[in-house]
Amino acid sequence: MEMEKKPVSNKEVAKKAILVGCNNYPNPKENLSGCHNDVYNMHNTLIKRFRFDPKRILVMVDKPGSKHMPTAANIKKQLDKMIGKAQTGDRLFFYFSGHGMTFCHNGETKTAIVPCDDNLITCLDFRYYVNRLPEKATFTIMVDSCCSGGLIDQEPVQVGQPYIVQPPKDQTCVGENKPKMIPYESYMANLSARTGLNDPDIGAHLFQLFGSEASIMFRLPPDQHPKPLKIDQGILLSGSEPSEDTIDDPADKNGPAGGAFTKTVVAILKGHCEKLEFGVQKGKKIKRKEKIANKEINQIRRKNLATTLSVSTISSISLSYELRIS
Repeated sequence: MEMEKKPVSNKEVAKKAILVGCNNYPNPKENLSGCHNDVYNMHNTLIKRFRFDPKRILVMVDKPGSKHMPTAANIKKQLDKMIGKAQTGDRLFFYFSGHGMTFCHNGETKTAIVPCDDNLITCLDFRYYVNRLPEKATFTIMVDSCCSGGLIDQEPVQVGQPYIVQPPKDQTCVGENKPKMIPYESYMANLSARTGLNDPDIGAHLFQLFGSEASIMFRLPPDQHPKPLKIDQGILLSGSEPSEDTIDDPADKNGPAGGAFTKTVVAILKGHCEKLEFGVQKGKKIKRKEKIANKEINQIRRKNLATTLSVSTISSISLSYELRIS
């Protein structure tokens, strides 16, 4: 007699995350104060709000004796590992709090995050990782740094206006609310002091310093750079457009130091997300059924913080989280 076949159970969707916070840089003048707090804030949010298994969340902060120091090589090693082991339907999440910057390469303005060793992880590196995703897996990238828009190379903007990318700008980091951007000229001066090169090409310096650990943007010829395979492979939640700043908010009576973008996102998810209902049509058109009052948003923002969030942006952030990592 033929045995009755048991139904095949659905594979449990794996949720994995890498959280990176960089406070300390080779030039002490560029140090930040709240990026470690941002990571711990996001760690708690993933566990409590999105039910991530703590064992599947890797924390990388640049503290003395840190088991996982957030150098570019170490970050990319962990991204390779996470994406290399991903399976169909998995939910992957990468979070970075630290400096970001824009730079010129081959006549184009590009964006990057700046790990604690100053070795850039560029938009082409993130394009490479996004292209490797298995079928129906999702990769959400949240970046609390200046110039973070456009960090997935050639990925179109779906919420908000298309990016207008400006050439790199120099900016002195002063005041209480410190921009999370390393000034381009001081970054290049620091590289020149370390390499001894008198070369305006940023890639020449980074390749000499880091060799095979430098970004693929500087190691591979342009005809071998990764190109988009299809749209909507990854989702980027950025604290700013490519030409904008985000803020490292200092500790005060309202709480510990931390990124204004991260603080606002976490506050919304904790206090307001359950009030939001969304309808999604064809995966892109977002209909907000219940608005958050501007008065409530302004209560979350601190005085003089140049956060780029708007009501619609915050709503789309909540939606993006629900679609990609829930």
